[in-house]
Amino acid sequence: MSERPIVVRIDMLDTDYAKMVEGEPIAQERWERLEALDPYTLDRLRKQISRYRHGRLEQEGKDNILCDIGLTVELLNQADMEDIRYRVREVGYFYLTISEREQIVNWLKDELAVDLRAQ
Repeated sequence: MSERPIVVRIDMLDTDYAKMVEGEPIAQERWERLEALDPYTLDRLRKQISRYRHGRLEQEGKDNILCDIGLTVELLNQADMEDIRYRVREVGYFYLTISEREQIVNWLKDELAVDLRAQ
């Protein structure tokens, strides 16, 4: 007996989904500045940025993406992650502080010319 596929309805436009899957365009000269990052990592960053922009996420979801970006580009270290995990245990949900968010958003703007504030 074959199982019927499960249909999940999402509150997202097809165009937003396509943009999210395609990834954020990043200028070639910006890629070249980050020679320590391999193509896989850069492609992953593009997709994370696009998901942040088009994924219709709540703040916790956006912070999760920013945290992942911060770890990927080594803006956050193990001590930072321990602080974040401690906050999750204390309050029961994931969040970044304003300064952590700004550090990652500013890095994206400075290094990749991606402004997450302009949406």
